Amino acid sequence: MLRLAFTPKWIGGFVLVLVLATTFVFLSMWQVDRAQHKNDVHTSAFANDKTPLNEVVSAQVPMASREADRLVEVSGSYVPEATVLVEGRHQDGQRGYWVVTMFAVDKARLGGGLSGNKSVAIPVIRGFTPDEATARSSQAPSGKHTLVARMGPTEAPEPAVGDKVVSTVSTAQLVNYFDVYSYGAILFPEPDQRAQASGPELEHVTFHAQESGGLDVQSAFYAVEWLVFAGFAFYIWWRLLRDAYRQQTHNQHQNFVVVKKPGQKNLDN
Repeated sequence: MLRLAFTPKWIGGFVLVLVLATTFVFLSMWQVDRAQHKNDVHTSAFANDKTPLNEVVSAQVPMASREADRLVEVSGSYVPEATVLVEGRHQDGQRGYWVVTMFAVDKARLGGGLSGNKSVAIPVIRGFTPDEATARSSQAPSGKHTLVARMGPTEAPEPAVGDKVVSTVSTAQLVNYFDVYSYGAILFPEPDQRAQASGPELEHVTFHAQESGGLDVQSAFYAVEWLVFAGFAFYIWWRLLRDAYRQQTHNQHQNFVVVKKPGQKNLDN
Protein backbone atom coordinates (compact mmCIF):
# COMPACT_ATOMS: atom_id res chain seq x y z
CA MET A 1 0.00 0.00 0.00
CA LEU A 2 2.96 2.30 0.64
CA ARG A 3 4.07 1.95 -2.97
CA LEU A 4 0.61 2.95 -4.17
CA ALA A 5 0.61 5.95 -1.82
CA PHE A 6 3.74 7.31 -3.53
CA THR A 7 2.20 7.39 -6.99
CA PRO A 8 1.53 10.90 -8.42
CA LYS A 9 -2.25 10.56 -8.05
CA TRP A 10 -2.15 9.80 -4.34
CA ILE A 11 0.65 12.27 -3.59
CA GLY A 12 -1.49 15.00 -5.18
CA GLY A 13 -4.45 13.92 -3.07
CA PHE A 14 -2.33 13.99 0.08
CA VAL A 15 -1.09 17.52 -0.69
CA LEU A 16 -4.70 18.66 -1.12
CA VAL A 17 -5.64 17.06 2.21
CA LEU A 18 -2.62 18.69 3.87
CA VAL A 19 -3.74 22.13 2.63
CA LEU A 20 -7.28 21.54 3.90
CA ALA A 21 -6.07 20.25 7.27
CA THR A 22 -3.73 23.23 7.70
CA THR A 23 -6.63 25.58 6.97
CA PHE A 24 -8.77 23.78 9.55
CA VAL A 25 -5.99 24.03 12.16
CA PHE A 26 -5.64 27.79 11.59
CA LEU A 27 -9.41 28.17 11.91
CA SER A 28 -9.23 26.23 15.16
CA MET A 29 -6.49 28.53 16.47
CA TRP A 30 -8.63 31.56 15.56
CA GLN A 31 -11.57 30.08 17.45
CA VAL A 32 -9.36 29.43 20.49
CA ASP A 33 -8.32 33.09 20.53
CA ARG A 34 -11.96 34.12 20.09
CA ALA A 35 -13.00 31.82 22.94
CA GLN A 36 -10.49 33.50 25.25
CA HIS A 37 -11.36 37.08 24.36
CA LYS A 38 -14.91 37.16 22.96
CA ASN A 39 -16.43 38.22 26.28
CA ASP A 40 -13.79 40.80 27.12
CA VAL A 41 -14.98 44.32 27.67
CA HIS A 42 -13.03 46.53 25.29
CA THR A 43 -12.89 50.00 26.75
CA SER A 44 -13.07 52.87 24.26
CA ALA A 45 -9.78 54.54 23.39
CA PHE A 46 -11.51 57.80 24.35
CA ALA A 47 -12.65 56.53 27.76
CA ASN A 48 -11.00 59.38 29.65
CA ASP A 49 -12.01 62.14 27.24
CA LYS A 50 -15.02 63.92 28.70
CA THR A 51 -17.76 63.81 26.06
CA PRO A 52 -21.38 65.00 26.11
CA LEU A 53 -23.65 62.04 26.85
CA ASN A 54 -25.85 62.67 23.81
CA GLU A 55 -22.83 62.38 21.51
CA VAL A 56 -22.04 58.91 22.85
CA VAL A 57 -25.41 57.20 23.24
CA SER A 58 -29.05 57.76 22.34
CA ALA A 59 -32.04 57.01 24.52
CA GLN A 60 -33.81 53.67 23.98
CA VAL A 61 -30.73 52.27 22.19
CA PRO A 62 -28.39 49.62 23.71
CA MET A 63 -24.96 50.84 24.78
CA ALA A 64 -21.99 49.34 22.92
CA SER A 65 -19.74 47.33 25.26
CA ARG A 66 -16.70 49.38 24.20
CA GLU A 67 -18.33 52.46 25.74
CA ALA A 68 -18.23 50.96 29.25
CA ASP A 69 -16.20 53.22 31.58
CA ARG A 70 -16.58 56.15 29.16
CA LEU A 71 -16.36 59.54 30.86
CA VAL A 72 -19.39 61.66 29.92
CA GLU A 73 -20.89 65.00 30.84
CA VAL A 74 -24.64 65.53 31.08
CA SER A 75 -26.84 68.42 32.14
CA GLY A 76 -30.30 68.14 33.63
CA SER A 77 -32.09 67.64 36.91
CA TYR A 78 -32.95 64.78 39.24
CA VAL A 79 -36.46 63.35 39.40
CA PRO A 80 -36.70 62.90 43.21
CA GLU A 81 -39.77 60.66 43.14
CA ALA A 82 -38.02 58.34 40.66
CA THR A 83 -35.66 56.78 43.21
CA VAL A 84 -35.05 53.10 43.98
CA LEU A 85 -32.83 51.23 46.40
CA VAL A 86 -30.71 48.39 45.01
CA GLU A 87 -30.16 45.77 47.69
CA GLY A 88 -27.34 43.26 48.07
CA ARG A 89 -24.50 45.62 47.13
CA HIS A 90 -21.11 45.34 48.83
CA GLN A 91 -18.56 48.04 49.55
CA ASP A 92 -15.57 47.99 51.90
CA GLY A 93 -16.73 44.71 53.43
CA GLN A 94 -20.24 45.98 54.12
CA ARG A 95 -23.49 44.81 52.59
CA GLY A 96 -26.05 47.48 51.85
CA TYR A 97 -27.87 49.53 49.26
CA TRP A 98 -27.19 51.66 46.23
CA VAL A 99 -29.40 54.74 46.03
CA VAL A 100 -30.38 55.23 42.39
CA THR A 101 -32.27 58.28 41.13
CA MET A 102 -33.37 59.02 37.57
CA PHE A 103 -31.74 62.12 36.06
CA ALA A 104 -33.80 63.98 33.43
CA VAL A 105 -31.45 64.80 30.56
CA ASP A 106 -31.55 68.18 28.83
CA LYS A 107 -31.83 68.04 25.03
CA ALA A 108 -31.98 64.24 25.12
CA ARG A 109 -31.72 62.40 21.82
CA LEU A 110 -34.10 59.52 21.12
CA GLY A 111 -32.72 56.73 18.98
CA GLY A 112 -34.38 54.14 16.79
CA GLY A 113 -36.65 56.69 15.11
CA LEU A 114 -38.72 57.04 18.30
CA SER A 115 -40.67 60.11 19.29
CA GLY A 116 -42.97 60.90 22.18
CA ASN A 117 -43.87 63.20 25.02
CA LYS A 118 -42.26 61.16 27.79
CA SER A 119 -39.33 62.51 29.75
CA VAL A 120 -35.92 61.04 28.98
CA ALA A 121 -33.89 60.14 32.06
CA ILE A 122 -30.86 58.04 32.94
CA PRO A 123 -30.23 56.18 36.24
CA VAL A 124 -27.54 57.75 38.43
CA ILE A 125 -25.84 55.74 41.18
CA ARG A 126 -25.89 58.45 43.83
CA GLY A 127 -24.14 56.45 46.54
CA PHE A 128 -23.96 53.50 48.93
CA THR A 129 -25.07 52.98 52.52
CA PRO A 130 -25.37 49.85 54.68
CA ASP A 131 -28.48 51.27 56.37
CA GLU A 132 -31.89 51.04 54.67
CA ALA A 133 -33.37 53.94 56.65
CA THR A 134 -30.50 56.19 55.57
CA ALA A 135 -30.95 55.10 51.97
CA ARG A 136 -34.68 55.90 52.04
CA SER A 137 -34.20 59.30 53.65
CA SER A 138 -31.44 60.45 51.29
CA GLN A 139 -32.65 63.26 49.03
CA ALA A 140 -31.34 64.02 45.56
CA PRO A 141 -30.00 67.55 45.06
CA SER A 142 -32.61 69.90 43.60
CA GLY A 143 -32.26 72.24 40.65
CA LYS A 144 -30.18 72.02 37.49
CA HIS A 145 -26.86 70.18 37.55
CA THR A 146 -24.06 69.22 35.22
CA LEU A 147 -22.74 65.75 36.04
CA VAL A 148 -19.41 64.23 35.06
CA ALA A 149 -19.74 60.47 35.35
CA ARG A 150 -18.60 57.07 34.10
CA MET A 151 -21.00 55.03 32.02
CA GLY A 152 -21.70 51.46 33.07
CA PRO A 153 -23.86 48.79 31.42
CA THR A 154 -27.43 48.24 32.52
CA GLU A 155 -28.14 44.99 34.39
CA ALA A 156 -30.67 42.26 33.69
CA PRO A 157 -34.09 42.84 35.27
CA GLU A 158 -35.21 40.77 38.25
CA PRO A 159 -38.45 40.91 40.28
CA ALA A 160 -38.71 43.75 42.80
CA VAL A 161 -38.13 42.72 46.42
CA GLY A 162 -40.05 45.51 48.16
CA ASP A 163 -41.43 49.02 47.95
CA LYS A 164 -39.02 50.70 45.53
CA VAL A 165 -36.40 48.09 46.42
CA VAL A 166 -34.86 46.10 43.56
CA SER A 167 -31.96 43.71 43.20
CA THR A 168 -30.53 45.00 39.90
CA VAL A 169 -30.16 48.32 38.09
CA SER A 170 -32.16 47.58 34.96
CA THR A 171 -33.24 50.46 32.74
CA ALA A 172 -35.80 48.12 31.16
CA GLN A 173 -37.39 47.79 34.60
CA LEU A 174 -37.04 51.43 35.62
CA VAL A 175 -38.76 52.81 32.51
CA ASN A 176 -41.85 50.80 33.46
CA TYR A 177 -41.74 51.99 37.08
CA PHE A 178 -41.51 55.67 36.22
CA ASP A 179 -42.99 55.89 32.69
CA VAL A 180 -39.97 57.51 31.06
CA TYR A 181 -37.62 56.83 28.18
CA SER A 182 -34.09 55.90 29.20
CA TYR A 183 -30.64 54.92 28.01
CA GLY A 184 -29.01 51.49 27.85
CA ALA A 185 -26.52 52.67 30.46
CA ILE A 186 -26.22 53.85 34.05
CA LEU A 187 -24.05 56.65 35.43
CA PHE A 188 -21.45 56.55 38.21
CA PRO A 189 -20.56 60.16 39.17
CA GLU A 190 -16.88 60.97 39.56
CA PRO A 191 -15.54 61.35 43.16
CA ASP A 192 -15.49 65.15 42.90
CA GLN A 193 -19.20 65.20 42.01
CA ARG A 194 -20.60 64.52 45.49
CA ALA A 195 -22.36 67.88 45.64
CA GLN A 196 -24.14 67.07 42.37
CA ALA A 197 -24.98 63.48 43.36
CA SER A 198 -25.45 62.94 47.08
CA GLY A 199 -24.97 64.23 50.58
CA PRO A 200 -22.49 63.12 53.25
CA GLU A 201 -24.83 60.29 54.30
CA LEU A 202 -23.91 58.25 51.20
CA GLU A 203 -20.54 56.76 50.24
CA HIS A 204 -19.23 57.27 46.73
CA VAL A 205 -19.57 54.27 44.38
CA THR A 206 -16.87 53.73 41.74
CA PHE A 207 -17.55 51.84 38.52
CA HIS A 208 -15.04 49.05 37.92
CA ALA A 209 -14.86 47.99 34.29
CA GLN A 210 -14.73 44.24 33.76
CA GLU A 211 -11.32 43.26 32.42
CA SER A 212 -12.16 39.83 31.11
CA GLY A 213 -15.33 38.02 30.32
CA GLY A 214 -13.80 34.53 30.62
CA LEU A 215 -13.88 31.62 28.19
CA ASP A 216 -16.60 31.53 25.56
CA VAL A 217 -17.80 27.91 25.48
CA GLN A 218 -19.37 28.07 22.03
CA SER A 219 -16.17 29.31 20.38
CA ALA A 220 -14.16 26.66 22.25
CA PHE A 221 -16.50 23.98 20.87
CA TYR A 222 -16.00 25.32 17.34
CA ALA A 223 -12.22 25.15 17.85
CA VAL A 224 -12.45 21.44 18.69
CA GLU A 225 -14.78 20.93 15.73
CA TRP A 226 -12.23 22.35 13.28
CA LEU A 227 -9.57 19.95 14.62
CA VAL A 228 -11.98 17.07 14.10
CA PHE A 229 -12.46 18.20 10.48
CA ALA A 230 -8.67 18.24 10.01
CA GLY A 231 -8.36 14.69 11.31
CA PHE A 232 -11.33 13.56 9.23
CA ALA A 233 -9.69 14.88 6.03
CA PHE A 234 -6.67 12.60 6.61
CA TYR A 235 -8.98 9.71 7.47
CA ILE A 236 -10.92 10.07 4.19
CA TRP A 237 -7.66 10.07 2.19
CA TRP A 238 -6.46 6.95 4.01
CA ARG A 239 -9.78 5.14 3.45
CA LEU A 240 -9.72 5.91 -0.27
CA LEU A 241 -6.11 4.70 -0.49
CA ARG A 242 -6.92 1.49 1.38
CA ASP A 243 -9.91 0.74 -0.84
CA ALA A 244 -7.85 1.35 -3.98
CA TYR A 245 -5.10 -0.95 -2.70
CA ARG A 246 -7.58 -3.72 -1.89
CA GLN A 247 -9.12 -3.46 -5.34
CA GLN A 248 -5.70 -3.60 -6.96
CA THR A 249 -4.70 -6.65 -4.91
CA HIS A 250 -7.97 -8.39 -5.73
CA ASN A 251 -7.43 -7.90 -9.46
CA GLN A 252 -3.92 -9.34 -9.27
CA HIS A 253 -4.98 -12.54 -7.47
CA GLN A 254 -8.01 -13.72 -9.41
CA ASN A 255 -8.68 -17.49 -9.26
CA PHE A 256 -9.35 -19.40 -12.52
CA VAL A 257 -11.27 -22.70 -12.76
CA VAL A 258 -10.29 -25.06 -15.67
CA VAL A 259 -12.77 -27.73 -16.74
CA LYS A 260 -11.45 -30.92 -18.46
CA LYS A 261 -13.24 -32.37 -21.44
CA PRO A 262 -14.86 -35.84 -21.07
CA GLY A 263 -12.22 -38.58 -21.50
CA GLN A 264 -9.35 -36.11 -21.13
CA LYS A 265 -6.75 -37.54 -18.75
CA ASN A 266 -4.79 -34.39 -18.11
CA LEU A 267 -4.78 -30.74 -19.10
CA ASP A 268 -1.84 -31.14 -21.50
CA ASN A 269 -3.78 -33.38 -23.86
